Amino acid sequence: NMIFNNKFLYALEAVLDIAINSQGKPIQGHEITKRQSIPKRYLENILQELVRNNILKGIRGPKGGYTIAKEKRNILLIDIYNIILSMEEKGTYSNRQTDIRAKIIMPLISDISNKLIILLKSKTLEDLYLKIKYIKLDNNKKKDKKIDFSI
Repeated sequence: NMIFNNKFLYALEAVLDIAINSQGKPIQGHEITKRQSIPKRYLENILQELVRNNILKGIRGPKGGYTIAKEKRNILLIDIYNIILSMEEKGTYSNRQTDIRAKIIMPLISDISNKLIILLKSKTLEDLYLKIKYIKLDNNKKKDKKIDFSI
């Protein structure tokens, strides 16, 4: 996906997996890896960063794992996006500035970014959680139906 990097998509999948499956008990990383096919090397770093930023709560020990740290309605998607963005090293973009890049492409990228930020600020973890719950009701009838995570 061009607009979102994989780490952000993995973070959303992991947080949603925990929200759905936790029911008060911690979810272990290997369970998320198995259900969501997220590479383990990415997942642990992402989960630790989400714990450091109070999106998730990490519980140590053999029965440990991860739970959601606060109410789902209080977790904005923009928060998760910014956390993951802060993990990334700054991209090394070419300094060359052609007229087309400066006057056409960069304003377009800026416009797209601003619209994306507005959308992410308007959606919460609870919005996605409720959508999954709603779709699951329908899903009992047709097992092969894919869950649509689009927002």
